[in-house]
Amino acid sequence: MKRDLRWIAVGLAAFSVALGGGCASGGGATRTANVYVAPDARAVRRVAVLPFRAPTELIGASVSDLFVTELMKTGRYELIERGQLSNVLGETDVQLSGLTAGQAVQVGRMAGADAVVIGTVSEYENVAQGGRTLPAVGISVRLIDATTGKVLWSVDHAGRGAKGDTPAQQARVVAHEMVQSLNRQMR
Repeated sequence: MKRDLRWIAVGLAAFSVALGGGCASGGGATRTANVYVAPDARAVRRVAVLPFRAPTELIGASVSDLFVTELMKTGRYELIERGQLSNVLGETDVQLSGLTAGQAVQVGRMAGADAVVIGTVSEYENVAQGGRTLPAVGISVRLIDATTGKVLWSVDHAGRGAKGDTPAQQARVVAHEMVQSLNRQMR
């Protein structure tokens, strides 16, 4: 009996992977990101999104732009334009990319934001798997209250795309899945 249950479990796992539950997201099934939402996160309206930390400044800015687009689709937030944040910094030597959480909160507060979105792109590359090259992207994002410095929500997600996809295409998929998972938790 125990052996039969083990084989059923193995069969179900293989079936799940075959239906798209594995690493590739080309099958159209949305995967769920790892999400935390604080009870008071729903009160936030005006948000500043900073460029994400990444292997390069261009990747960080590009991925944060993808995340901004996904956040805008929800209609939940009024987003402060990055150019406005740069104007707030004015003549200071501080750049938007790579700010610490404390610095990001200060910039957000100066721009009149209720909260600030900061993020990290931990993976953005092509990886070899089974004789194929697949794009792999991993992103972690937090919303931090501009008054208290408290984390209001946090979401992280990673995924591998299909053969022929680029890391930029996979970043779009991962950002979309992150915001969809976040949105489901905030209902």
